[in-house]
Amino acid sequence: MKYLQYIVCIGLVALPLLTFSQGDLSVYRGNDAYEESDFESAEKAYNDALAKNPRHLDASFNQGNTQFRKEAYEEAISYYQRTIDGSEDQDIKADAYHNLGNAFLQGQLLKEAIESYKNALRIRPTDDATRYNLAYAQRLLKQQEKQERQEQEQNQDQQQQDQKEQDKKDDQKQQNQDDQQQQEQKEKEQQQDKDAEQKDEKNGEQEQKPSKPIQLSPREAEQMLKAARNQDQQLQMQLRKQKAQTKKIEKDW
Repeated sequence: MKYLQYIVCIGLVALPLLTFSQGDLSVYRGNDAYEESDFESAEKAYNDALAKNPRHLDASFNQGNTQFRKEAYEEAISYYQRTIDGSEDQDIKADAYHNLGNAFLQGQLLKEAIESYKNALRIRPTDDATRYNLAYAQRLLKQQEKQERQEQEQNQDQQQQDQKEQDKKDDQKQQNQDDQQQQEQKEKEQQQDKDAEQKDEKNGEQEQKPSKPIQLSPREAEQMLKAARNQDQQLQMQLRKQKAQTKKIEKDW
């Protein structure tokens, strides 16, 4: 674990120069502040150096270290990448790749961290610190992938269980609906039978009930009696005619 935040600080020792540029002086001030853990002052000094010389590799590299110490890992990644892109020194590149891997590792970007450590080892294969960090990141990635698989399986099992519970609820709901429909149909049929019985009883009462006598006025009664007499008279006349015709026929024989 001691290598997880292994930081190689380029330029923390005195540069073998007789004179220094303004950018170099800013870097030295930044390095002094960094050693005192005054990261705010170190950040400002390195920014001053980069403002004077945007390609100052010591400034960009150590600014990455400063951001790493401040746990601003995205910013640290940016400065390490800037150092890698601008440097032709293989040792500086190897150190920057190592620290870039550390920043990715702290940011839980394990695949990116592994690739950065591999790049550092391609340049400097004998770096045990980088090799240790690579193995550690690979072990973390395997654990992460295993945990993700387990969580995925658990989620699938839970989804299947939830689906079974939902199917059970749907079946029960459908059964309740079917029972309700059957009950309603039964009640409807019973009501229809009851209505039919009541109708039959009513019709029977109407058939058994005697009809009311026809109420006639005296004049209507007299007219009906007169009509009946006239009809009787006509009937008697027809009978006499038939009798006379019969006698006539017998005489002709």
